[in-house]
Amino acid sequence: QRTALSHAFGGLAAGLVGTAKFYLWLGEGGAQLTPFRTTELVAEVILGFVTLTGSLMAAGKLQEIKWIPQRPVTYPLQNVTNIGLLALAVILALLLVVNPTGAWAPIAFPAIIALALIFGVLLIIPIGGADMPTVISILNSYAGLSAVAMGFVLDNKLLITAGALDGSSGLILSIIMCRAMNCSFTNVLFGAFGH
Repeated sequence: QRTALSHAFGGLAAGLVGTAKFYLWLGEGGAQLTPFRTTELVAEVILGFVTLTGSLMAAGKLQEIKWIPQRPVTYPLQNVTNIGLLALAVILALLLVVNPTGAWAPIAFPAIIALALIFGVLLIIPIGGADMPTVISILNSYAGLSAVAMGFVLDNKLLITAGALDGSSGLILSIIMCRAMNCSFTNVLFGAFGH
């Protein structure tokens, strides 16, 4: 739970830095919002806010909070809904990359944040409490990737290196844990995948 909460704060920090940088550069006329920087900003924000709500849900499941059941919560068209939310966030992100200073940009960016926050919750609720250690390890990987994107945004090579190490080690640990528990990595990663 402590690790999950740490990841949540890490994701929140990355998401807030990305949001602040976007609006700062947009307010300065948008000259700094190159396609590469905008791509890094939206990646940082999506991964950061998915990590935030996903980690809070994981901690809640481990705590056995009554309104966050430990058992997997599934519903009809769950995978379609999750993929649809993620696809919509990616489409909005692509539109921002193409034209980051468009009139709709100040509206699209908060929409991406909202979709990422919702996706983080919906990604974790169909996974049972027994798989939470693996899920937390995957969320650690997402936080690392978000830090990599933040490193590019802030032009900080140390942050890029540390985030890449964190992201890759979290992914490797997740795969090893799945093998040790004899469960499918895709099932844990995508939550009730194929059910």
